[in-house]
Amino acid sequence: MVVSYRQGDSFAPGPVRVWSAMRSLSRGPVPIYDLARDGKRFAVVLNPDGTGEEKPIKSVTILLNFFDELRRRAPGGK
Repeated sequence: MVVSYRQGDSFAPGPVRVWSAMRSLSRGPVPIYDLARDGKRFAVVLNPDGTGEEKPIKSVTILLNFFDELRRRAPGGK
């Protein structure tokens, strides 16, 4: 949900509305999204099929030596 507001002598919120018709994933009590620093964009985790429906976890990928893999995929950066 999202709400517009104006701020003058006091805080005045507008009506609450849905900011996206697409559901985002959540794991436990923590939703899996974050707001960009500029406040204009969100990063939202979705399923590979583009949905936010809860689905059973069928596999887990564990990446060891993350920075070695990053250097392999993007060489030249220091």
